[in-house]
Amino acid sequence: MKLSNTTCTISENVIQITENSEYDIVVNEVQEDTELHLDIKIAEVGAGSYVVDPHNHMTSTDVQAAIEELDATLAKQDTTPTSYEQGDLWYDTDDNELKVAREIAGDVQFRPLLSATGTMDNLDGGGFV
Repeated sequence: MKLSNTTCTISENVIQITENSEYDIVVNEVQEDTELHLDIKIAEVGAGSYVVDPHNHMTSTDVQAAIEELDATLAKQDTTPTSYEQGDLWYDTDDNELKVAREIAGDVQFRPLLSATGTMDNLDGGGFV
């Protein structure tokens, strides 16, 4: 928990009445300042404290878990990931290909989605059937 120290000044105009005698009354409008010294405790919270609604294939109910769940769907390495499911992405750093895990004849396999060539300025998305 963090502590924040601050000072707040409240200024307001007030009517000041001074009675000097029965027939001598002085009325003045004056500004009064009131200083408040505040020590505010601020709770430190992480992304896990923020609640979200699950959406589509994402089942997480807080921001931290959603980030971790999303991160688990993308691999960036030169060898085939050992654990994956249909819809996961893998960027094959060896072949400069973005691949998607999809079901083919009852078996989930990675298939090229995009391939980069040469300077990697050109991407070939191939064809879909």
